[in-house]
Amino acid sequence: MHANGFPEAESGVAVYKLRYWTPDLNGATSIASAAYVIPLENCSLPLACFIHGTQYVKTDAPSSWEDNSGAVDDGYTLGGDGFACVLPDLLGLGDSPGHHPYLNAAADARTCIDAVRAAREFQLQQTDSLNGQLFLVGVSAGAHTCLATNEMMQEQYPDEFKVTAAGAVSGPYAIYPTIKDIMTLNQPFITGADLVYILLGYQAAYPGLFSSTSDFLISPYDSILPPYYDGMHTAGQIGQHIPNVPSTMIPLALREDLSHHPDDALNLRFKENNVYEWAPQNPMRLCYCGGDITVPPFNSILAHDSLVASGGTSVGLFELSTTADHGQCGGLARPFLNNWFRTFTTDCLGSSNTGTMLIQPNPAIWGKSVISIHLGGSQQGSGTVQIMDELGRTVMEQAFSFLDGTINVSIDLGLDRSPGIYFVQLMVGSDRYTGKLVVARNGRT
Repeated sequence: MHANGFPEAESGVAVYKLRYWTPDLNGATSIASAAYVIPLENCSLPLACFIHGTQYVKTDAPSSWEDNSGAVDDGYTLGGDGFACVLPDLLGLGDSPGHHPYLNAAADARTCIDAVRAAREFQLQQTDSLNGQLFLVGVSAGAHTCLATNEMMQEQYPDEFKVTAAGAVSGPYAIYPTIKDIMTLNQPFITGADLVYILLGYQAAYPGLFSSTSDFLISPYDSILPPYYDGMHTAGQIGQHIPNVPSTMIPLALREDLSHHPDDALNLRFKENNVYEWAPQNPMRLCYCGGDITVPPFNSILAHDSLVASGGTSVGLFELSTTADHGQCGGLARPFLNNWFRTFTTDCLGSSNTGTMLIQPNPAIWGKSVISIHLGGSQQGSGTVQIMDELGRTVMEQAFSFLDGTINVSIDLGLDRSPGIYFVQLMVGSDRYTGKLVVARNGRT
């Protein structure tokens, strides 16, 4: 790690490439790829999912793992800080065939969820296990995907995923009205290449939305631009063919429809891909920088206010700099979010940063059992206990009270559960305690 420019790393890392199955835009099974970083520690590990920003070139995806490029710095940093870290390439990037469905909330979220599943399965083959904690982090377009992934995990897979905390940096959360404005206002924007990226992705994702590229690009842009979105051309190469005022590429009829009809079919698709109208149940931080003209701060402010108004109870908004631009903001956010994530993590022995706990009996016997958890001392109070399996899935959660530091928990690990290693996590106020529980059949694992 020192040789790679991370002198403050607390552990070395091993880096792997994962290939896994995920649905394509049509729901058919397709190959996807991701990088996976494992700290060289002898302990159970928290898992982080880092989601990269805008990429045009397939081979720039994280699984290519080129030092000093893209998401690699974030993978090294999270790994060096003790997090196992999966970095999805996303559909259409890395080994995934076809075009990338840029800023498609549902498609990107599904790919990230399957990347987390792939990382959990791969980790079962390793010496160290995962401790059940799951962190999400995304930058720029990846911040949009971070919120979409968090929402899908919470709303559609609550028994499989419980996000510990999420951090998002400079994300275009408000697809509507942002993209509509770029398409209709007679103003210069530096994101014209991204606009075409979105429209081509929507053409592929939503059959019937457009009959041809000419529906959303006038000549000669309708024929000149699409070949550049082949996964082999950079943003700079594409940008040479984009006018300074992107709306001049858009047919007048479409501009008028978008301006005057909020329920126009394309406006509705933009609204469908907004990611801020839900209530996060886990802690979340939205970061931005005041000098960002690529993704203006109002995206983060709007998202924060909406998430809180929807019922999100622990959503923070942080301006990391009043002058830093879009590219600089990600570098500022990396230590800010990583240090915050570390306040949630447990140490390698399975105890928390605030104390230790003893689980008895351990091993427990498969079936309905009562385990006793002792925190030490004469503490008393109440809290929540969670039991998770090796894939980080919650198999039981309940409130408890304790006296003299001892909690008796009745757990049911019957025919629908398997003998093996489980993780017990207690949350008592702001304190967190984690330990391993071995469940054996007839006294043997």
